[in-house]
Amino acid sequence: MEGGNKMAAADFGGSVLTGTLGNPLGLLGRQLSYTLHKARDQCPLYRADGKPIDEYLDKKRKELSQFVSLGEELETLRKDFGVAMDAKEMSLFNWHLANLEYAKAGLLSQLSLAFWDQDDPYDMGGDHCFLSGGNGRLVHALAENVPIIFFKIVHVIRYGRNSVKVTTRGQLFEGDMALCTGSLGVLKSGSTRFILELPQQKRDTIKRVGFGLLNKVAMLFLFVFWDSNVDIFGHGVDDSSCRGDSFYSTTMQ
Repeated sequence: MEGGNKMAAADFGGSVLTGTLGNPLGLLGRQLSYTLHKARDQCPLYRADGKPIDEYLDKKRKELSQFVSLGEELETLRKDFGVAMDAKEMSLFNWHLANLEYAKAGLLSQLSLAFWDQDDPYDMGGDHCFLSGGNGRLVHALAENVPIIFFKIVHVIRYGRNSVKVTTRGQLFEGDMALCTGSLGVLKSGSTRFILELPQQKRDTIKRVGFGLLNKVAMLFLFVFWDSNVDIFGHGVDDSSCRGDSFYSTTMQ
């Protein structure tokens, strides 16, 4: 995106290297001498009318959360949901719920109380970083001198012990092996047929696993109205049913 004398890149897919220790993408970025910008962890929150939420109120919520389990918090919410609450506190509380649903790619009502955070010990360490110019630079670097064919819809993948044959409309590709990276939605639809059929365990997993919905909107402003010392800021809403709508923004300047 270009504006004035500046240009910025907006990633519509993954935009953050979530941890650089042991992360092959972080290593690749350093090998290519790309600039990695450490994401600052400050995240000021704003009300629906654009006014900032009281920092003391947010700090108070965080201090209480250290002594309350997720189960206790949800139980408290269940009991108190029908009771009148302060609108500012409710808006702030809904923002934190939306942020948790964003991180876990699912509704809180669909997250297991016992296992909702079971993958946390496997997170990569180190700073969370943005790649200057966007993550597409990594893709372009990896794709250099690699033959890539676009606009081919795969209908059949026929595999055996010694070879794999991939059939598209009117074309056949053959190789020693194939790495299938079709999205979960494509696999669920069954639009790509496997011969031999995938093992039952894989088919059951494809059917059972879900995924979240995240839409990104890129906007270019004539001036910076947010705190220029932060990389992210949150947006609270008055209606709890819309708590996930535009609740989180990443800044570029």
